[in-house]
Order: sequence, then C-alpha cells, then structure tokens
Amino acid sequence: MTVQAITTKVISTLGNKDSLIPIMVKDGVDSTSLTYKSFKEGGKVEGIDRAIDEFGTQAIWIGGIPFYKKLIEWTVYKAAKINPAVDPRIIADKEYSSWALENAKGIMSNSKTQTVKQALADCLKDGGTKAKNLYKGKIIAATALTLATFFLLTKTKQKNTKNTVINDMKKEMQDTFISSPKDDSGVFSSFKDFTSNSKQNEKTPSFKGVVKNVSDAIMFNPVHNMKIIDAGITTERLACSRNKTEFCEHAIKEGSFLFFLYKFGGMIEDGINKFSSKILKTPIDLPIDVLMDSQFSEALKNGKISSDVVQAPLSKSLTEKLNFIVNNPDNTLVQAAKKSKIISTVKDKAGKSVVDTSKYIDMKAFDSLAQNLTAMEESFKAANSPVKSFLNKAKGLKVASVMANIGISCIILGYIIPKAVYKYREIKTGTTKFHVAEDIKKDNKKGVQ
Repeated sequence: MTVQAITTKVISTLGNKDSLIPIMVKDGVDSTSLTYKSFKEGGKVEGIDRAIDEFGTQAIWIGGIPFYKKLIEWTVYKAAKINPAVDPRIIADKEYSSWALENAKGIMSNSKTQTVKQALADCLKDGGTKAKNLYKGKIIAATALTLATFFLLTKTKQKNTKNTVINDMKKEMQDTFISSPKDDSGVFSSFKDFTSNSKQNEKTPSFKGVVKNVSDAIMFNPVHNMKIIDAGITTERLACSRNKTEFCEHAIKEGSFLFFLYKFGGMIEDGINKFSSKILKTPIDLPIDVLMDSQFSEALKNGKISSDVVQAPLSKSLTEKLNFIVNNPDNTLVQAAKKSKIISTVKDKAGKSVVDTSKYIDMKAFDSLAQNLTAMEESFKAANSPVKSFLNKAKGLKVASVMANIGISCIILGYIIPKAVYKYREIKTGTTKFHVAEDIKKDNKKGVQ
C-alpha cells in the first residue's frame, strides 16, 4: 500500500462524521490520561478503580452494541427467517422497496447462500412489518443490554474497590493489634462489620435520567446510537456516584467529554471548512477519498463535473434518481458517491461491481455531494491554477482540518479535563487523595477508637 493510499485511508476514517473510529481515538486518549492521573494523584486504589471503570467501559462502549446486535441476528433473525443485511429504510418506503426488488439482478447477499432479491422478498412478505419491528427491537434491546452490562461493571468495580480498602484496613489493624485482644473489643467488632452483609451508607446523591424515544436518526447512524449509550453511561455514573464529590467530578468530566467528543470536533472542522472556502477560495467539503481519486482529478481538469451533475435527475422522483445511479456508473457524481460510501457496491455472479440494492442510498447526502462537486469545479476555474496544485492545496487543508479536530480535542480531553477534575477535588476536599477510599475507611472505623 502506497503512502498516498495509507494517508487517504487514515484521513478518510478520522474525518468521517458517521464513523466511530475518531470517537474511539478521543475516548482512548481521555481514558488513558484519566487513569494515569488517578494513579499519580489518588494512589493505587483509585488508579485500579479508574482503570476498571475507563477501560472496562470502553470495551463495553465499543463492543456492546455490535455484540448484542450479532447475538440477536444469530438467534431472533434466524428464527424469523429475515436477512439482517437488508436496510429497513428500504422496506419502509414502498417506492424504494419496489425499485430495489426489481433491480436486484442476482446479486448475492452477505449470507452467501441467498440472493439480494430473495432477501428483499422475504422482508416484504407482510409489507415489511416484521422486518421493521425486528430492526427496531434489535436496536432498543442492544442499547438496553449494553447499558445493563455497564451498570453491572460499575457495581462490580465499586464492590472491588470497597473490598480492597477494607482488606487493607484489616492488614493495618492486624499489624497494630497483634496482641490478640478480646473478641468483644472494638477492633473485632469492626471486623464483624467488615464481613457482615449489612448495607453500608453509600452517600449516593439522587439522580434520575431516562433515555426515551429512540428516533430513526439514532437507529440508522452508529454515532447517534453511541450518543444514547454515552448519555446512558453518564446517567448511570451520576446515579451510582459514591458521594457528592464524586458526583460533581463525574458531572465535570462527563459533561466536558460529551461536548468535546461530539460537538467541538465538528465545530473545528466546520470552521476550517468555511475559512478555506471563503478566505482561501478552496472548498474542502468533499471527502478525502474523492479528492485523492484520479478519476475525479481528470474530471476536474476536463471540466466534466458540471455537465455530469446536470445529467443527474436531482429534482425528479426517487425511482428516476435510483435508475440514473444504476445506469450511469461512469458519471462523475455516481463515482464520487461510491467513493464517499453513499452508494454501496457488490460483485454480481459475473464478478462485475454493481450497486447493492439492499443497501440504502441517502438521497440528501447524494444531493449535497452534487452541490459540493459543483462548488469545487467553480473554485478551480476561478483559481486559474494547474489541477494538481489546486488539489494538493485542497488535500493539505482537508488533512489539516481533520488533524486539528482530533489533535485539539485530544489535548482538551487528555490534559485539560483531567486536570480540572483533580483541581476541583483539591478545592473541595483540600487534597487530591481518593476521597471514596477515605469515606469507606471512616464508615468502617466506627467503634475502633
């Protein structure tokens, strides 16, 4: 793989607003920094507590929904004889589903044993009701099970931390009171408290939050779906806080995390994009995959883009748009849409790359791409410079935009927010020590004096 191909892949992935990879990168930096800070400021007990929380949560956050989705597909979907590869947005639209069924020309589905036409026909037997309900149920169940798994992790982590603190206290007391005191002494009374099953006062502040109404935007977009998971995790962390200080620390950390993870990065990119377009006269709204494509470069050089865009029936019916996409594979707009992953392709039985009619084509994204292509050609003509120089400038600005998003967000998430959390703790408690451990010690030292 060439350097250009590697660069394209990296920037394409990190700059994709619908990809989970840039979110994972930012979250990884945040988790690593907070864990390091916890070991350094709070000590070993807090460091382990934080490591379990951050990296355990990250594993659940990344793998929970895909795992439970697959589990439901292997069981419920299989029993219902519904192919999960068929996008339910196609089934929900009568015009789209009719077109998809008609144009599924022997394309094999992801099951490798069923054609796309068979898969679509199975989903449409009852008007698509079963397939649509299965999909909604899958998303809701996978989200709920992921949050339940996180709740289990939180409770297990808290129990582990409490047991660690208590066991450390036992060892300290055994070293101090090695002269075998009477069974009814304060020390042994406290030992009974340590090993009893009586419920301790966790000083948990009241917090209520319920995630409601999973919309279509959330169901069909992995990033939006992840926002629901993060909102649920934030709610659970606040609700399960072990004291008021920890509640406020979570509020600072989680509030900042959600803003800089989901909102701030997009604001940076949008700002750079507008600056590049208005001030530098070089629009960079197109995906890096398109900017790096040699066919796009040739189309730009030959002035072919506007004529190809004009050919597309953008103001016509859905069926006309879809037919145009299938029948004009060499059109610059269609090629760019494939590069942008707006249009999915698959090999037919003859080995030819064709449009996968079981995958949804977002027409709003298709129309937006057409506008961005036209804007790029207009800027190129106005620049009056060689196509290679113009595209190199655009690619450089695109890379800068994506890296600024990732870099600035990582600095804030990895340095500023952890520092703010421990600064708050120091102001509130007078120390950066792990206050939860201190609370556990106080609760279990009663009667020891």
